[in-house]
Amino acid sequence: MQGRGDLAEYAVAIRSFSRNARLFIVHVIGMDTVHGTSLVLVNLYFLAVGLSIEFIGLRLLLGGIAGAICSVPAGLISDRIGRKWSFIIGDGVGAALYLITIFSVDQGLLLATGVLAAMFGTLHGVSEPAFMAENSEARERVHLFSVSDGLRTLSAMVGGLLGGFVPLLAASLADKVTLYRASIFIGIAIWALSLIPALMLRGHDRPSERAPSGIRHLFAAVRHPDRVLRLVAVGGMIALGFGFVGPLFNVFFSEGLHAHTHDIGVTFASGSLFLALAALAAPFLAARMTQVQAIVGTRLLAVPFILLIGLSPSLATVTTVLTLAGVAYVVRIVLANAAGPIAEAFSMEILDPGERGTMVGLRSTAQQTLSGLGAFAGARFMAAGDYVTPFVAMAVLYGASSVLFWIWFRPLERTAAASAGIVAAPEPAA
Repeated sequence: MQGRGDLAEYAVAIRSFSRNARLFIVHVIGMDTVHGTSLVLVNLYFLAVGLSIEFIGLRLLLGGIAGAICSVPAGLISDRIGRKWSFIIGDGVGAALYLITIFSVDQGLLLATGVLAAMFGTLHGVSEPAFMAENSEARERVHLFSVSDGLRTLSAMVGGLLGGFVPLLAASLADKVTLYRASIFIGIAIWALSLIPALMLRGHDRPSERAPSGIRHLFAAVRHPDRVLRLVAVGGMIALGFGFVGPLFNVFFSEGLHAHTHDIGVTFASGSLFLALAALAAPFLAARMTQVQAIVGTRLLAVPFILLIGLSPSLATVTTVLTLAGVAYVVRIVLANAAGPIAEAFSMEILDPGERGTMVGLRSTAQQTLSGLGAFAGARFMAAGDYVTPFVAMAVLYGASSVLFWIWFRPLERTAAASAGIVAAPEPAA
């Protein structure tokens, strides 16, 4: 009976979404289809045209630094021009840059497109949490973040399958590089179509005009600096750990496990499917556990599976290693992100409106810098044939961040249950 009541409450919350929230969800579906495609294919395309793993790591590092530098200015720009135009500019330029990327083998140009894509992607990224907070009521906020994350990952699943199977189905028609380009191009076309619902956004897509703006006002409205800094610190540690492996999962499967493109696509799509189900179920998790318990518990449970992926070549035979690593990958991505919608929704709620943009900007700066550094280091290890150390580093950082989160926020949750507690930022999309 309790389950039926929860489902009814879930349905009511979804029906109450504003017009802007519904359009944003449609926009997310198209945007993340190409993200799923790129997760599978872009690095494999670089390898196919003869570029090295070290080059991939350098491109990720430069993109991370560029995104970090632009995070705070992007937040200020978003406040000025509104969330609608932040989405349109960020995604429109991003699609054009991907188009340039897949038709080039020039290293200088590819590094430049990586930097520019990170800059414009940041403009979109820093606007999302504020947009959803501004277009939802407290009673429906977790559900909006949950549905958005769920549909985002389902779209990534479609993109992953597209990236994995289009080259397989058309293998007799063209060479591998041409097929990679064609698959990514299809994803870019869907991404471009996602701009249509973004153009239809209206009304409450910007914060109050009375809000102070400019760098000198950035910290003026921060009333809880300890909360902001701790949220940024935890998010940064997770991003550093994720960076060692996350952007390079396809490299690990391709070069470390010698998996075929369609195997990688199925693995990534499976991870996206189960992650989507976990995201959609987040409100049920929130109803049965405290915020700190949900976030710390699920992230700690992910740590053994992180290690299992990295150690799979030494724990399984040649015929079973891909299955073991694939299953561990799916379980890891679900556990590491299961409480993500809860985390993001309540990180917005616990902070005053004037602090949200500052926290998101600082968190994005820390995440992109540290993720880029982690990716650069992880690529160096993998290029040298060491596929274990990056996973160990990821596991240690995930575990340490979870322990710190418990120490910092569990006492506050006990004394401030009425204010809904505090949560940390989710890891970047895997």
